[in-house]
Amino acid sequence: MKAWGMMLARVAVVIGLYFAWFLTAQKLFFNYVYPSSTWFEQNTVTVIILNDMVGLPLMLLVWRLIFKENLFKAAKFRVMGGKSVAIALWIGLGAGLFTVAFSRLPAIASDKYQFRELFDYLNRAEWYVFLIFLILGNIYKETLFRGILMNAFRRVFPVWIAIVIQGVLYGALFFLGDIPLSLYGFLGAVIFALLYVWFKSIWAPIAAQVACQGSQYLLWHYGPETTDITVMSVVMVVAAAMIAVGIFLAVKHRSSISTPLSSEAVTPL
Repeated sequence: MKAWGMMLARVAVVIGLYFAWFLTAQKLFFNYVYPSSTWFEQNTVTVIILNDMVGLPLMLLVWRLIFKENLFKAAKFRVMGGKSVAIALWIGLGAGLFTVAFSRLPAIASDKYQFRELFDYLNRAEWYVFLIFLILGNIYKETLFRGILMNAFRRVFPVWIAIVIQGVLYGALFFLGDIPLSLYGFLGAVIFALLYVWFKSIWAPIAAQVACQGSQYLLWHYGPETTDITVMSVVMVVAAAMIAVGIFLAVKHRSSISTPLSSEAVTPL
């Protein structure tokens, strides 16, 4: 019963504090900052940077006050080996390539879905703005969802259930009920959660996310403009093969990583 109480408390603090500040940041930004310059029309992602710049230290402070823990230590910011980093980056590149090709399919790029709108919102930013968003945002996001929430669920559930729950939460909370986007978020969250469990370091999903979103940004600005279904289908097959090979290598490599993911009562995979 104590484990359930601790799990629910951690989940409530993360979700409650995250969205309390996020909604506040949105209101402050669009009411007072956004109207001040046309620069923000292109760099609207600045609102997410503002959220992360304040939200991360705020979460660190609250975590220390309530749970008497260092948030970074709890999330396991552990140094990774070169092979682990390479595999995580490879899987992230495959995911980014697949996402770009998928989003350019005529049916997906139509007004029926919001993929094009989402990627325009993120990728239209100046490169230096996007770089801050890419690094800071993924450190914050992965720390909360994989490092804290998933480990909270692992206190009371088998690891595969914990992975599914955090994936559902990730998709639902970030995409607010949009089913296609929520499914997209869920699948990515599951892959990144597996990397975290297998490589026993929060840097694994962070590296994969950086490679994924970074490749999307580069292809958005410098990639070919084709929307040919055959070409996009071939690219998706190649990207899926990259992800599959990466997962195969990750499964083989995980047995050589001996450091335990956590000293707390979490279920292994």
